[in-house]
Amino acid sequence: MWDETAANRAAYDRATQELSQLTDINQYFAWFNRGTAMVKLQDYGGAAQAYDQAFALYQTLPEDTRPFRMVWYQTGPYQAYYYTGRYQDVVNLANLTLSLANHPGLEESNYWRAMGLVAIGKRDEAITDLRLTLKIHPNFEPSLQELQQLGVN
Repeated sequence: MWDETAANRAAYDRATQELSQLTDINQYFAWFNRGTAMVKLQDYGGAAQAYDQAFALYQTLPEDTRPFRMVWYQTGPYQAYYYTGRYQDVVNLANLTLSLANHPGLEESNYWRAMGLVAIGKRDEAITDLRLTLKIHPNFEPSLQELQQLGVN
């Protein structure tokens, strides 16, 4: 029988073990994987610290080897920063991610930026982002729910 919690703990343990064995980009992936496992285990504080380590290491990698698309598809860092009250970090990460994209089709990044913006009191900017997500992905449920929560049709 599948035990998701056990699987996430195993992923956390493996990533933690790999931290001392790997270097460079592989160590970046180990830190990122550790953060992802911690998000799934709802340890958002630990996850945020792991992502901080991953992103600090990312800055030391040669530009042509940086996996800049990671946050296009994995939203763990947004969740970790958001659920630890690091709303400006959510906005900053989304801004960086969107600036590296050559297309506007990253509804998750726009959504999380909107969530950060709402939390820091920039409601109108958040609504703009939420509406953009719906242009990219009509009926994107998280954006529809947040717009409803904000009282916007």
